Amino acid sequence: MNIVVEISPKRRVFAALLGGKVDRVPVTSLAGCGGTVSLDIQKATGIYWPDAHKDPEKMAKLAIAGYELTGLENVRVPFDFVIEPEAMGCKIKWPEDPSLIPATLEHIYKKPEDLKMPDNLLEAGRIPVIMEAIRILRKEVGDYLPISSLVLGPFTLAGELAGVTELLIWTMKNPDYVKKFVEFSTEFIIEYGKAQYRAGSDIVQVGDPSASGDLISPKMFKEFVKPALTRIADELKGIRLLHICGKAGPMIPDMVECGYDGISIEEAVDVKKIKPIAQAKDVKILGNVSSKGNMIFGTPDDVKEETLKALEAGVDLLEPGCGISPPAPLGHIKAMAEALKEWVAKKK
Repeated sequence: MNIVVEISPKRRVFAALLGGKVDRVPVTSLAGCGGTVSLDIQKATGIYWPDAHKDPEKMAKLAIAGYELTGLENVRVPFDFVIEPEAMGCKIKWPEDPSLIPATLEHIYKKPEDLKMPDNLLEAGRIPVIMEAIRILRKEVGDYLPISSLVLGPFTLAGELAGVTELLIWTMKNPDYVKKFVEFSTEFIIEYGKAQYRAGSDIVQVGDPSASGDLISPKMFKEFVKPALTRIADELKGIRLLHICGKAGPMIPDMVECGYDGISIEEAVDVKKIKPIAQAKDVKILGNVSSKGNMIFGTPDDVKEETLKALEAGVDLLEPGCGISPPAPLGHIKAMAEALKEWVAKKK
C-alpha cells in the first residue's frame, strides 16, 4: 500500500529552494512587487489599505488571509515599496483607494552629500511596524508556513531617494553619484534585511524593479547593480531571493552569479532558455505567470493555461511573476493553485 505523507508548505518551500526532495512544485508568492494581497482579499477580511500598511496586526491578518483564501503556500509582508524611502524622510502619498499602493511623492536627495543614515535605522518610519508584523506571523503560522519579507534593491532604493529619472541621467553624466547612492542604499538594505531575519522572516526578497532591462542595459547592470546585489547576498546569511521585473533575460547570467538562492522572473523571460544558466549556479527559478495579464484581464482558464506553460518550462517554484496585483480577482489567483494540482495529478 502506498502511503502519501503530505509535508508542510514550509518544508516544501525550503526543500525546493535549497535543493532538497519535494513531493511537488510549491505554489507561492514569495517574491515580486505585488505581494500576496488583492482587493478581493481585503473585502473578504474587512481589513483594508492604507490602514493595513500602518498596523502590524492588520498587516499580519491580511497576510494570513492571503494564504487561507488563495492556496498560495506562504505569508509575506510588507505590501508596499516605500518603507525605506519613508524611513529616509521622503514624503509618501497615501491613496485612500484600497486598490492603490502608496508611492514616494518627493525624492528629496539631490547629491551624495545629502545622504545620512537615520540615527536609529530600525526605529525609523514604519520599520517597527514591519518588524512587529513579522513577529506576529512567526507566532501564528511560522511552524507551518514560510514567511517572506521584502527589502528594496539597491538601484531601486537609490532611485526612490533621488528620483528614477535623475538616477538614469546620472548613469550617463555623473556615474560617481550613482555609485555613491547605490553604496548608501546597500548599507541600508543590509541592516534592514538582517533585522527581518531576526524578527522571524525565513526568506528575504531583494526586489530591484528599477534594475530591469526595460530601464537599463546589461552593461549598466554589471557596473552599477551587480556588485551591490552580490554584497547584499553575501551579508544576508538566510535564504534570499532576487526579483527583477520585466525584460530581465539579458541580465540572467549576472543575476545568477550574485549569490541568491532563487531568482524571480516575469513572463517576459523564457524559462526554458535560462534554466541551464540557473542550474549551473544551483539557483532556483520562481515565476512566471503574468501578474498583470491573464491574472487580471483573462479568465481562470487563461490563468491555468499560462500556469501549465510555466510548469512545463521548468519553474522550481510556481509564482505570479510580479506578485499579486490588487485588481486580480480571487478566482484567478486560486486558478493557479488549482492548475498545479491538476498538473500533478496527471503526472502520477
